[in-house]
Amino acid sequence: MAERTGGGGFAVPAPVATIAMPVALWVEIAELEDRSRFDDDGLEQRAERVLAAVREVGRTELERRARLIQADLVRRRGNVAEAGRAAEEIHRWAADHGSRCLLARSHFVLTAVFQELGDLSLALEHAVRAVELLDEDVRPQARIDHHARLADCLGLNGDLAARDRYDHVLQLAEEIGDVDRQLLVLNNRAYCESLSGRFEEALVWSTKLQDLAARHGVPLRVGRLDTVGRALLELDRLEDAEAAMLPGLHPEVLDASLDGDAGADFLLTLAEIRRRRGHLQQAQESLDECVRRCERYGLTAIRVRARREEAELHAADGRFRAAYEQHKLYCAELMDLQSTERDARARALQAMYETAEARQQSRRYRELSLRDPLTGLYNRRYVDEELPRLLTGRPGTIAVALLDLDHFKRINDTCSHESGDQVLRTVADLLQRTGALEDPGRDPSSFVARLGGEEFLLVLAGVDAATAEIHAEDVRRAIAAHPWAEVTAGLPVTVSIGLASSEGLTDPSPADLLGRADARLYAAKRQGRNRVVTAA
Repeated sequence: MAERTGGGGFAVPAPVATIAMPVALWVEIAELEDRSRFDDDGLEQRAERVLAAVREVGRTELERRARLIQADLVRRRGNVAEAGRAAEEIHRWAADHGSRCLLARSHFVLTAVFQELGDLSLALEHAVRAVELLDEDVRPQARIDHHARLADCLGLNGDLAARDRYDHVLQLAEEIGDVDRQLLVLNNRAYCESLSGRFEEALVWSTKLQDLAARHGVPLRVGRLDTVGRALLELDRLEDAEAAMLPGLHPEVLDASLDGDAGADFLLTLAEIRRRRGHLQQAQESLDECVRRCERYGLTAIRVRARREEAELHAADGRFRAAYEQHKLYCAELMDLQSTERDARARALQAMYETAEARQQSRRYRELSLRDPLTGLYNRRYVDEELPRLLTGRPGTIAVALLDLDHFKRINDTCSHESGDQVLRTVADLLQRTGALEDPGRDPSSFVARLGGEEFLLVLAGVDAATAEIHAEDVRRAIAAHPWAEVTAGLPVTVSIGLASSEGLTDPSPADLLGRADARLYAAKRQGRNRVVTAA
């Protein structure tokens, strides 16, 4: 006789099932499902032992429940592709065999997988289904977990409906006296509010987080202290922010970080707080330790963000040249990181599925990996792939125009980085509209790219040097004439352009053509800016 199941994969053994299988084994799986969201010692070893025991018993559905536990633990270790592949295979099996319990649990795990992959729309779809498949008699811990993950998806999407979900989940956790789940919900709610820019609301919930932990004598680990400190930082309550973060500096707390970042994220926030308080030496010490941990544990994403903080710290100390160099490194490494992450997502999706739909999704991420996320233009990776092909694989001339915004740092410093970003997006749009790319008869191989920072590249295929110069002048005039006052508080926006063409050259390489354009760009800067230079 088949076992009776509750929704969400949380089987309640029927009498016959109890005889066929040790009750202790079922209880162990249920406990592991309940604890897989938390950082308990020995969870992975317990999961391996349970899976081996279930295989000996020969219960297929129960074995898949145990494998889903392992998949979620594998995901938390960072192997999203392996976790997604296992969860998707179990999900298909559950759909084919009508197993409501496994469908709910696999939706639950796939929600987290797609959150990791940055596809919040798919994560939300799985979260909704994971909740819909819950039965009335499901264990309260499972109900809380499924509803909490749905609240997280809504919160990460900036949807205010997340608030009602969080209230509901918090009430459920309070009713059963589950402090771990209450802390988790309060932290995630505060984090999502901060992410959406609602810092006063974030502070309300991070304060509740602190109060609950204090009442129950639970020390907050550094990830949760970071949530509290970030809310206070954004509200400019810098002294309170640093005081809230200080418990995390105790070696036993910092070195025991279970958040996957070895405390580096925490240290980066603390460095920013101390810099903004004017405590530059302490800020440098926090940042140095953050960088050491990033390099020791290969934390590339946090290391890139640390570059920006290093630039800010140099500037606060009056070392403007060093600040500029660090900001250049930050821009270059950020673009590389975004491309690498998109490639990793594509590989993870391809590992999960071997279907036409997955291949389409993989192509979508591949296309994204070749795009600059701020402007939507192609990035340096695309240039490195496409320009050699244009120069060797097609007849006709190729012209390249290197463009650099004049005095762009002044806009960032005088207005804000948000204003600077808006200028970059508008320039990108003007380049596409006035750089001959919208001409009906244009060569489809022509394109625009952002190389990093305030530097752009216009590549014109099938255009002679004289015509390319006309297009470059059109771009320069369009940028200078654009009404910038509202964005830049009256500061002008102009561009210097260095133009080079393959016309008359024998087998020019990309490095040769770009080198010529770069030399002419610097000539345009030396000659007074806001001009096009076509000869050295």
